[in-house]
Order: sequence, then structure tokens, then C-alpha cells
Amino acid sequence: MVLKTERLTLRPFAQDDFEAVHSWAGNPENTRYMSWGPNTEEQTRVFLTSVQAGKDFAVVLSETGRVIGSCGVYPDDGNDTGEIGWILHKGYWKSGYGTELGGELIRYGFEYLKLRRLSAPCAAVNYGSRRVMERNGMRCEATHAKAFWARVDKEWVDMAEYAILMEDYIKRKDIIGSTKILEVDVAIREKVQPILDKTWGSPYIAVNGKLCDTRTMPGYAAMRGEEVLGYLLYEFHDGECEIMVLESVAQKIGIASALIEQVKRTAKSSGVGKVIVQTSNDNLNAFRFYQRRGFTIREFRMGALDAARQLKPSIPHISDDGIPLRDEIEFEILV
Repeated sequence: MVLKTERLTLRPFAQDDFEAVHSWAGNPENTRYMSWGPNTEEQTRVFLTSVQAGKDFAVVLSETGRVIGSCGVYPDDGNDTGEIGWILHKGYWKSGYGTELGGELIRYGFEYLKLRRLSAPCAAVNYGSRRVMERNGMRCEATHAKAFWARVDKEWVDMAEYAILMEDYIKRKDIIGSTKILEVDVAIREKVQPILDKTWGSPYIAVNGKLCDTRTMPGYAAMRGEEVLGYLLYEFHDGECEIMVLESVAQKIGIASALIEQVKRTAKSSGVGKVIVQTSNDNLNAFRFYQRRGFTIREFRMGALDAARQLKPSIPHISDDGIPLRDEIEFEILV
């Protein structure tokens, strides 16, 4: 059994995969939150003799043929459930490969193995794995105190249990499959604008020391029929494309990522080589989101939100998380 994603091939292991496998299986940093390892060479060789076709897969970069990780789906035939798991060499973290292979394991478990439920435990402090599962529609069903033995750190840490049901997978797939990224025209703007006005308090946003009217900005909307699942508005200026507003109404199904990819294509086709975006100092989710998609921090503007309040007094002083709103951080990505 060989599985394919946009960038990855999941194939059976071969004996000559030893060096690649041991490069992560014997690495304490890589195995920090695994239930095994770090391996001796002998333990890795034993693993390669024990892999099961159709359950264990080598994760391969399709473009280069390099083996960068392993993964698997492990069914419990007695109740039509299964557990999924994966590990990637640390040199390939934060590139979206985990989300990509995790989604393929879920698809394989439900569409090929016909399981009704898939689960995955992880150390609660393993935020990378948790984000992979959440981005693929898995939900955290429970957290068990001091239930996971962190082998490298030699301490008990909390364990999080994630799962997804077949019916939830089908619903999510239907939403994604029926969603279209459309250019914002007059009709779509009538649907987008009330959502934007509610989120931002008015059609005006304070950016770059000026008050900007979102009603005149070009953009894209993720539409499922007549329903707005998300939108992005942008502007070209100073030889760059700036994302002015980005909001995902439907969470954790890839809407924001799809909108960003669309505006990157628009910028590139217009001869613009860079996309930029700003966020506030409290928005930790945005920090993670943009950096995981290749954006880097370009500028930190201290006191920028204090200045923006002179233009838009409705900007709050404290976030919902209790963080003082003071500064802006600008991210950029080359296209």
C-alpha cells in the first residue's frame, strides 16, 4: 500500500531505510515525547524487521525521495477503531508535513480501512502534535494528569487524548469539498461586510498610521454556497501586497491557509514579490499561524496600537486574554 499527498509519499519500509530511520529514532530531541526511544542501533533494526504492511509507513519527500519520518494506522478490528501516530525528523518540523501526513492517515483509516473512530494520545506539552491533530479536525476528549512518561526528561507529564469520528470526518470533507475561493464582488461584499463590521466594530481599520475603509478593498472569500466561511482583504502599496484583514469564520479546516495561498498567487501574478501582514502583540495564535506558513517577523512597532487609538478610539486597551494591547508585529513572506 502506497499513499500520496501533495508533497509526500507514504510507502512500506525497506531495510536500506535504516540510516534515515535511526537519524530520528536515535535522537533524544526527536523522541522526547514518544512512548519509545531514543533507540540503540539494534532497536532500530528490530523495528525495521517488525513493521507491518498496510499499518506502518515510511514518510518520503516525493520530490527528492528522502525518508523524513514514519507513521502508521493501527486498527482494533474488534470495535472498528484505530490509533494513528507519526514522527518526523526534527529538521522537517514546522513545514506543514505533519498536518499533511496526519490528514492522509485519517483519510486512509476511514475511507480504506472503514474504521468508525480514530484516536491519538500525546503528551499534553507536545504542542506540535496537538496542532497537527486539531488542524485535521480531531478534538481533545480528555486530559489525564501525569499519565505520560516523558522518557528523555524522565518525568511524568499530562497526556491529551484526541479523536475523530467517521461522521465528523465526512462532514468536514464535505465542507472543504464544497468550498470555493471567490473574488469579492458586489454581491459577496454584501455578505462579508456585516461579518467584518461585527468583528472589527466598524468598516474602518487603523493600519500604518491611517484609517482605512475596508469597503473599497479587493479581496477573496471562501464561500460554501451562500455562506461565508472566511475572507481576506488586501492592498498593493510600495511594491508589496499587504493583507489588511483576514478572518476565518469556519475554524480549523484550512480556510485561512487557502485564502493566503490565493493572495500569494495574486501578488506573484501581479509582479509583486512579497506579502506582508500585521498583527497585535496579544495575538499568539497569529504568531504561530503565520510562522508555520513560512512568514517571518520583519518589524516590531512598539506603541503602534496606542497611536492607532487616536484614529480609532474603539480599539480596546486590554485583550480578551487580559494582555495589554500596545504593539504591532509585521510579518512577511516572499512569493
